[in-house]
Amino acid sequence: MKRAAIVLVLASGLVVLGPLSCSGVTFRNLTKEKTGNVSVVFINTTNARAAFSFGSYDAWDRSPGPVTLQQARVDAFTTNAPVSILCRRNIAVAGADFVKRVIDARADENLATFDPNLFDEVVHFSSAPSGDEPAASLPTAGTALGREVLLGIDFSCGDQLIFKFVEDPDAPGGFRVDFEVIRDKDPLE
Repeated sequence: MKRAAIVLVLASGLVVLGPLSCSGVTFRNLTKEKTGNVSVVFINTTNARAAFSFGSYDAWDRSPGPVTLQQARVDAFTTNAPVSILCRRNIAVAGADFVKRVIDARADENLATFDPNLFDEVVHFSSAPSGDEPAASLPTAGTALGREVLLGIDFSCGDQLIFKFVEDPDAPGGFRVDFEVIRDKDPLE
């Protein structure tokens, strides 16, 4: 009888505490060391210019916390030079959560070269000539859903993150953002 009562108490505890515990994904994201930078590279394999905002932030910091905001245009069939940004728990290329965090933190007000035509939840693809403003940044050829990757899950600090823009007629907007990582070799391994 006592054993059945103990099992019942333990099972009840698991039912109550289960929802409060974090998943393996959340645990890895929250416990992975975040120091230094990551290198970000954009490869545009499409026949249109990609125009977008990107950066890093910590989704768990609700104050709203600091945000690294950068903007870029990557011409058709080109690759940008690697960009170093502060390593945080979330690295985003466009995306609703990133845009909201930028606005909440007022990071757009602190970027001297902020271009509102590059700031959106989606990546813009433009077929307009590069000097044709503002059309050169507007989605005249289509869009791609934003892409966000997580520290401890998708990358570690020191890694090189590669975002590839690909034409995809089955994707919303006709384009997609693929992701790859080149791991930083830990000298202790």
